Amino acid sequence: MLAGVLMGLGASACWALANVAIARAGRSLGSLRALLWAQLCGAGLAALASAALEQPNLTLDAIAARGSCIGVACVSSSPAYACMFYTFEHGRLTIAVPIMSSWAVIAAGISLLLFHERLGGAQAAGAAAVVAGALVVSRYAQAEGGRGDGGSRPRWVFSAAGAAIGFGVLIPAIARLVPAFGSIGSIGVVYVGGIGLGLPLAAAFRVDLRPPARAAWGPVVAAGLFETAGFACITVGSRLAPLALVSPLASLASALTVLYAWTVLRERPARAVLVGAALVCAGVVVLAL
Repeated sequence: MLAGVLMGLGASACWALANVAIARAGRSLGSLRALLWAQLCGAGLAALASAALEQPNLTLDAIAARGSCIGVACVSSSPAYACMFYTFEHGRLTIAVPIMSSWAVIAAGISLLLFHERLGGAQAAGAAAVVAGALVVSRYAQAEGGRGDGGSRPRWVFSAAGAAIGFGVLIPAIARLVPAFGSIGSIGVVYVGGIGLGLPLAAAFRVDLRPPARAAWGPVVAAGLFETAGFACITVGSRLAPLALVSPLASLASALTVLYAWTVLRERPARAVLVGAALVCAGVVVLAL
């Protein structure tokens, strides 16, 4: 049981570190260029981890049965990750992360409508807390953007909302891929599918996708490594302890990212945004219970 708890905490730490690495990689290379190479690294690491930790059912029947879910996962992952990398390149983590964390509410809504799952009273309260906190944070972001842009929200606030929608669709779709590809292998499939969809668009718009210079590889590899390691921790942890215990601990990544931005990056948002971020973080944990 204790090992499972530690794995859940490890997942939250990995995803918080991934958020930080993504921000650094995006600001160094540009969001789309950093995204491509981080996902290529992540896909390779996911393949290795899946081969070592999982036994996927890679039969044609199993894969064909989940064809629609594969399509939804790949189509939703491209804008989700593109928006996330753009947001972390241009935005403030203390504001962007709570807005993006509202994906948990969207994922819960999809599970209710399409998969007929039930939402308890505590989870409904958690969803309300996430929505309320995200609205507070978004309102503060409008005030921040209004200082130099006529009162309008900065673009990265909208991209943060786009990432929340994309991941809200992606996460339930990935859950349907696990029986065929495994928990870690599924995210590798999503990486590869997203790259396949994104490359033609990048070529059409002449986006610079050259390999990073040697000095820039660190945050790129770290982004792919920690994003994938988070999924590996969840997979191993679910074998050692109930997923209902491991999952909420992994959801602390948003709180850890905000804490990093506060203590290391010295972001000092208004008290209102801290209250909103606290509501989102608490709501995400409750939703995962």
